[in-house]
Amino acid sequence: MLLAGGDDYLAEVGLELIAKGVGLAGLVDYRATGLNESLSAKLAERGVKVWSRHTLIGATGARRVKGATVAAIDGSGSQQVPCDTIVASSGRYAQHKLLGQAGARMIYEPALNFYLPEQLPPAYQAAGRLLGLEDPEAIRAQGRLAAARALKFLGIDNGATTSEPAAGPAPMRAASAVCLQPLVAEDRSKAKTFVCFCHDVSEENIEQAIEEGFDNVETCKRFTTATQGACQGGMCEANFAHLLAKKRPQLGSRTLPTTRPPVASMSLGAMAAGHHDHPQRSPLHQIQLQHGGVPMRLGAWIRMRDFGDDEAESLAVHHAAGICDVSMLGKFRVFGPDAEKLLNRVMTRRVDGLSGNKILYFATCNEEGVLVDDGVALKMGEHDYFVTTLAGRAPLAEEWFSRWCREEDWDVTVVNLTDTRAGMNLAGPKSREILASLTASDMSDQAFPFLTWTRLQVAGVDVIAMRMGFVGELSYELMCPSSQAGFLWTRILDTGRPLGLVPFGLGALNICRLEKGHVVPGLDTDGFTNLFESSFGWMLNRNKTETVGKPMLDLYADQPPKEQVIAFSIAGRSAVPDGALVVDAERQLGRVTSVRYSPLLDKTIGLALVAPHDEWREGGKVHFWYEGGKQAVAEFAKPPFYDPSGERMKA
Repeated sequence: MLLAGGDDYLAEVGLELIAKGVGLAGLVDYRATGLNESLSAKLAERGVKVWSRHTLIGATGARRVKGATVAAIDGSGSQQVPCDTIVASSGRYAQHKLLGQAGARMIYEPALNFYLPEQLPPAYQAAGRLLGLEDPEAIRAQGRLAAARALKFLGIDNGATTSEPAAGPAPMRAASAVCLQPLVAEDRSKAKTFVCFCHDVSEENIEQAIEEGFDNVETCKRFTTATQGACQGGMCEANFAHLLAKKRPQLGSRTLPTTRPPVASMSLGAMAAGHHDHPQRSPLHQIQLQHGGVPMRLGAWIRMRDFGDDEAESLAVHHAAGICDVSMLGKFRVFGPDAEKLLNRVMTRRVDGLSGNKILYFATCNEEGVLVDDGVALKMGEHDYFVTTLAGRAPLAEEWFSRWCREEDWDVTVVNLTDTRAGMNLAGPKSREILASLTASDMSDQAFPFLTWTRLQVAGVDVIAMRMGFVGELSYELMCPSSQAGFLWTRILDTGRPLGLVPFGLGALNICRLEKGHVVPGLDTDGFTNLFESSFGWMLNRNKTETVGKPMLDLYADQPPKEQVIAFSIAGRSAVPDGALVVDAERQLGRVTSVRYSPLLDKTIGLALVAPHDEWREGGKVHFWYEGGKQAVAEFAKPPFYDPSGERMKA
C-alpha cells in the first residue's frame, strides 16, 4: 500500500496500518516542510520510505493497481513504486456546509485555506476545527461552552457560560492551514487540472472567467457552473475557493456561495405521479387469506403474521406438521463457464467442491467484512447453480451479483427467478408421511438425507425439494412454478390435515428458529456487525482469497469482537420486547434483536447484540431495561435451546 497526501495525520494512519499487519510501500508528501520529525522517525524505524515535495502523477495496472508513478513537485524527475493499493488524500477541509445551510455567513480565510462562520445563527452552536481550532484542549473547552450555551437557549442555565476558570488556560496551539497540493512543474502544460468533477470545470475555465471579468465568487461560479453539479460543491468547493484565492489574492475574504444540500435530478413526470405503494405479494397470498392468514407488511412484502395463534402453530410444527410460505426468498439461476468465479467471489465458502445433490450453506459480506446475506447453493449441472438469498433481498442480491461482474470479463449469466418460483416449507415429524403420499419418489432418509436436494413431482407438480432444518424439525423446502403454487398448497394442506398439518406464519417461524438459535442477518445484526460478531465465523473458508471483504475478515479473525450476537433465556413468559436495551448498571451494552416466548420450552428466549462484559459467559446474567424504566434479568445461554444434537431435523 502507498499513502499520498500533505498532512501529518496520513503518517499516523500509516503507523496504525503497520500495527495491523499492512505492508507500506512508502508515503508521498507534497509539502515542502514534510512530516514532523517524530512521525518521520517512527516511519523510518519501520523501514517506510518517505518522499517529501513529491506527488502522485499516475498509476499502473489494468484491472488491479500494480504500481504508482511518483514525481517531484519541481519536475526534476519521476520514478515507479510497486504497490497493490493507493490511498491518497488532498488535505483536510472543514465540514461547514450544514452551518451554511442553517444561514451562517461563511467567510473564506486565506491564511487557513478554509471558510469560517462570521456569526452563528440563533440556537446554533459549533466547536472545533469548524471554528478554526486545532488544539485538543481548546476544542474540549469550546465544546463545553457550546453545550452550556445550547442548554441555556433551552432554558437550562448551569452557569458555565459566565463562570471564569480558577487558573488561566494552558498555551494552546493555533490552527494550521490546510496545505494545498502544488502543480507538478513539468506537467502544467500537459494535462488539465480539474476543479469541478461534476461539470468537468478545469483551471483553464476559471482563468478564462477571471480574464473576462467574472472574478467575483458568485459570478465566476455561474459562468463556469463550478460547484453547481449534483454534489452542490461537496467535492469541488474547496478546489474552487483555493483556486480563486490564488488567482485573485486582492479580493481578500469572500463570502461562501449559497450552500445547498446535494441534489439528484427528478423528472416532472415522477413528481406528477404522486406516491403509490406497490407491496409485493406472494403467489400464495390470496389462498392464505382464505385459510385465515393475518397479513402484515414486512419491508417490500406482505407476509402472514399468523393464522390465529402463532404459539399453537409452533407446537403443531413440533408435534405434527406445519406449512409456511417462503416465496419471498431470493431465487437465482447462475450459470456459464465462469459461474464458479462469481460465486466464489461473493460467497464465504467455496462452491468448487459442491457435488451430487449436496446443499451448500453460505454467507456473503461487504468489503468491510460486514455480514449482509446468507442462503444456499445447489449445483444443477456443469457450471449451473440454483441460489437462494434472504427473504425480501432479491433486488439487492441481483445488484450485488452484477456489481462483481462489471469489471471482469466473465462468461456468466445471473437470472432472477424470485417472481417465477413460489416456495413453501413443509416441516414437522409427520412431514415425510404427508409428502410421501403425494409423490412416487422414495422419501426415506437413506434416499433423501439431510442437507441434500432432489427433483420431485408432488401432486403432479414439478418441484425442487431441499432437506433443511431452519425450524428445528424434519422439513422440506419446495420450490415450484408460481402459477401452480396455489394448487400445490391446497393439495398438501388437504392431505395433511388428518395428520394435524396446519399453516403457520412468521410468528411461529420466529419462535421455532429462535429455539434453534438461528441468527437472521439484518435482523439480529446491523450494518456494522462483521461475520465473526454475527456468530457466522465458521462459514468462512480461510484459504479462499477472492472472497469480498477477505482482507478485513482476516483482520477480524485475530481480534477480539467489539460486539457479539448472544442468546439468552428467561424462565416462563416475560414482557421483554424486541429492542429492549441490554445494560450494565448505567452503561448500555447493546439491544435485544429478537425475543419470543416458546410454549414448548416454557421459556422466553431471544438473541441480543451486545458489547463484551464480565457476564459474557454461559450462566452469566443479562440485564434489560425497557418501556420507561422496567427491568428484567435473563441468563446468558448457549444455543440451540431445543434439540442440541439436531436429531429431529436429521431424522
